[in-house]
Amino acid sequence: MKSDAYYSIFTFHVMNNIAHFLPSLDSVQAQCYPEFQGISMDTPTLNKRFHLRQLSSQDKLAMLRQDVKLGLIERPRSLPPKYFYDEIGSKLFDSICKTHDYYPTRTELALLQKHANEIVALVNSNTCVELGAGTSAKSEVLLSEISAHFNKSKFNYISIDVCEEVLVETAARLQNNFENLFIQSIVGEYVPSIQVLPNFDDPVLFMFIGSSIGNFTEQESIDLLSNVAKKMTFDDHFLIGMDRVKDKNVLEQAYDDREGVTAKFNLNVLTVLNKDLGANFNLDNFSHEAVYNEDEQQIEMYLISNSDQQVHIVDLNETLHFERGEKILTEISRKYSKASIHRLLGKSGLVEVKHYEPDNKYFSIVLAKRKKE
Repeated sequence: MKSDAYYSIFTFHVMNNIAHFLPSLDSVQAQCYPEFQGISMDTPTLNKRFHLRQLSSQDKLAMLRQDVKLGLIERPRSLPPKYFYDEIGSKLFDSICKTHDYYPTRTELALLQKHANEIVALVNSNTCVELGAGTSAKSEVLLSEISAHFNKSKFNYISIDVCEEVLVETAARLQNNFENLFIQSIVGEYVPSIQVLPNFDDPVLFMFIGSSIGNFTEQESIDLLSNVAKKMTFDDHFLIGMDRVKDKNVLEQAYDDREGVTAKFNLNVLTVLNKDLGANFNLDNFSHEAVYNEDEQQIEMYLISNSDQQVHIVDLNETLHFERGEKILTEISRKYSKASIHRLLGKSGLVEVKHYEPDNKYFSIVLAKRKKE
């Protein structure tokens, strides 16, 4: 389920709330990341161990307008899942991860806890780059192991996400837990953020955990993983979390939990449109649905119109006419077999090094390297 977080504004109250965690504001970028010299920071740094960069070329509101025009105006209607993750959506997703029915988070976390020591020893890297970092809750398992592996000497964490507020709050927590951790956070979408990364002298561990790769179509997945592979040296590693094909009832219940948290999460995307584009969606007029498409091997999440209705979007000067039962596709979450994982990695210029899975084979954590031609 998570893939990107998109609409959060970096506010001064966040700075004030976390100030007691972080020592000073008088940082010098080159002290922490010599590799990032020459790359400008759009947001003032919080201390000598943390830097935040926002990719200034991205106009978030313009992208939202464009995505709504392309996906929502005409039938069949759809919205990209990145718009789930405003501040409310991000918190709702954290709540989803704690529900009984949503197995991916606890399954992946258990795998990381079991195999972190082996993974860290194998990659022997003191620099991690994580795509879709979010709150870094599972990544912290690996960061703790890296800190111990390098005897608490300096190590680096580069977190990439589209939710600035979450990146800042997470940096505060992590640096409070690891005095030897230096963090570079990039606010932006995946491919542009990967492209601005410097070339590192030492081996790097790239990470894309949380089964977020499943939110992309096959071609989009290949494009994304290929961009990472091109950035990697042959000494680097790439750790990827991937949800597996399993019983349809288990999958559908995971995305339509009994507590109703996923339904609130799905409906919240309409709140984002109301807030940012002046739309007048009535959330009571829509219902959440999650179905497993066995042919495509993917969960599909929809918002279903409960009646014939009209919705006006002021910012676009558009009025949408919904019929009762009409659907808006808000997310796909693709599921993998070992064979499809192998094919995806091969098409992306990667080769599997290690494959970790639980006894029930519900989930895979794959450690890959750049494929040699």
